[in-house]
Amino acid sequence: MSTGPDTLVSLFQIRELEPLLCQPGHTSRLVWTSSSNARRSAFSIEDIQHRRGKEPYSSSKYASDMLSLALNTHKNKQGLFSSVICPGLVMTNLTYGILPSFFWTLIMPIMWLIRIFTNTFTLTPYAGAEALHWLFLQKPESLDPRAKYHSLTSGLGTNYTEPRIMDLDDEMTEVFFSKLLELERAVRRNLSEKTADSEHYQQ
Repeated sequence: MSTGPDTLVSLFQIRELEPLLCQPGHTSRLVWTSSSNARRSAFSIEDIQHRRGKEPYSSSKYASDMLSLALNTHKNKQGLFSSVICPGLVMTNLTYGILPSFFWTLIMPIMWLIRIFTNTFTLTPYAGAEALHWLFLQKPESLDPRAKYHSLTSGLGTNYTEPRIMDLDDEMTEVFFSKLLELERAVRRNLSEKTADSEHYQQ
């Protein structure tokens, strides 16, 4: 996973759907699944494809956070709103596949105990989806574009959502968005050239 292709594909899809997402008189929303592991220190504006980095996951998630903010800056007036959620620590088939099953059998009671002190241990997909459900009930224009909405679970098992301001720099976000648009134009130009060459050979 690398930052450039990951977010570029997302931007590419959004740009393709823009005529539907930005219709006059209509409101659309995008929701990004981010992580508490999204850190500015893992991202370099000079290396947005993370070719020289060592934390691709953190960098990619931080890039998604910036893209969400940039989309709000440029597209809110067209009716498109973007939000970011963090599901917390959720146990899924992907998580269980990291280590042998007997390990999880031994450690799960401990993880449930840790949740008494750490509300980010949502553990179940149902609890992890709390922020998604909460966002669905809100008006997109009322949400903070700089907030990441966290799914949290109390020690007693109560699920709730809490907004936390993301560590984002406006100037770096704009530079990143500009670089993504440049990459998008380069990809589209390359695709057009390949299509033209293919049609030429078929003639």
